[in-house]
Amino acid sequence: MTLQAGEVVLIRMQFHQAAGAKIRPALVLFDPGDDDFVAAPITSQPRSSQYDLTLQDWQSAGLNVPSFTRVHKLTVLSKSDIARNLGRLSDRDRESLLAILCRAFCPKP
Repeated sequence: MTLQAGEVVLIRMQFHQAAGAKIRPALVLFDPGDDDFVAAPITSQPRSSQYDLTLQDWQSAGLNVPSFTRVHKLTVLSKSDIARNLGRLSDRDRESLLAILCRAFCPKP
C-alpha cells in the first residue's frame, strides 16, 4: 500500500499498559515506501500551540467533528495498523500545513 502526504487515515493505537486499542485519526506526512509511514495525530480537542493546525475543511478530510492536527507531535506508524482511509486535506489546509511544517523544521537564516 502506498500512502500520499495529506491523506487522513484511521489508526488502531495499541495500549502499552493494558490490552486493547483505540481508533484515532492521523495525517500522513511521508511514506518512504516500506511498512511504516510518518504521521501527525489529529484530535478534536482544541490546542493552543503555534504548531497546531486547525483544519478548516475537516469534513472534506473525512472527519466527523472539527479537528486539529498536532504538527509537532510526529510519529512513525505501521501501515498494518491502518483501519481505513478517511479522506484528504483540502488545498487550503495543505498550504497551512506546509507553513507550519516550515516554521517548525526549516532552518532560520
